[in-house]
Amino acid sequence: MAMLALMTMTPAAAIPLAPPSDAVEEEIVVIASKLKDWRAALIDHRGETRCYTQRSTGDAAIDRIGCQSMLRCHTRYAAEFESFKDHRIPSNKRSATRKKFLRNEFSTCVFAERDAMVADLAEKRSAQ
Repeated sequence: MAMLALMTMTPAAAIPLAPPSDAVEEEIVVIASKLKDWRAALIDHRGETRCYTQRSTGDAAIDRIGCQSMLRCHTRYAAEFESFKDHRIPSNKRSATRKKFLRNEFSTCVFAERDAMVADLAEKRSAQ
């Protein structure tokens, strides 16, 4: 198994089209603060990419948001991740390219996906 990505999630609130209610905003803050310390790794196991939570928020729905966002973006950037396995490219160049990609493109995708899911969960929870 090869570790593909280890993401540090920091809190960020989604920017909705209509202003959310105070209850939704409060729930977004709560969810985002729980995601602050959440950690996970994407692992390639027999050709299937899996997400393993390494530091849980204590809330399965929030942990699922973190993993789903990483898996969706991994699928979107499958070709890039495959290129990091090309051993014809020197390892130091592959490593530098991978770090730049994770920082600039992959994390941007993950945060956008996650923010949308956080907003949805906050909306559902504040309606209860």
